[in-house]
Amino acid sequence: MGFPALGIDLLNNGAALEAAAALYASCVTWTVLYDMIYAHMDIKDDVAAGIKSIALRHEKNTKAVLSALAAVQVPLLAAAGVAAGSGPIFFIGSCGSAAVSLGLMIWKVQLKNVQNCWWWFKNGCLLTGGGITLGMLLDYVAQTTGFYKPVEEPVSLES
Repeated sequence: MGFPALGIDLLNNGAALEAAAALYASCVTWTVLYDMIYAHMDIKDDVAAGIKSIALRHEKNTKAVLSALAAVQVPLLAAAGVAAGSGPIFFIGSCGSAAVSLGLMIWKVQLKNVQNCWWWFKNGCLLTGGGITLGMLLDYVAQTTGFYKPVEEPVSLES
């Protein structure tokens, strides 16, 4: 399965390729962000076992690294929306909710508290992922029902 199963030829559709690449990069960045929070749950075990984890590497500046990852993830998500010709509901719903939920999570997570890290790992994923998904779904519904006119030609990031 993949894009060919959806009737999308990424090799001949530059906008679709740009959207897919930006969305993929956004998801990878988001995954690294969540993994850093998860990694803090067993940081004591990493020290005892001599494992050089990402949490240990950035133990003193984790929130700055998480903030930088969020500052990369949200624009990549927006770039995917631009390339795909998404409308304002996507940018407000998906990008806005991602920025707010990631900012809240980074601000509130207590990295030295295992239960708190677990709570934010489990629920933060649902908050961020749910917001992104809901924004995409509502944008799709808006475009297919004529709520707003979709962009005829998706904007190419190549210029």
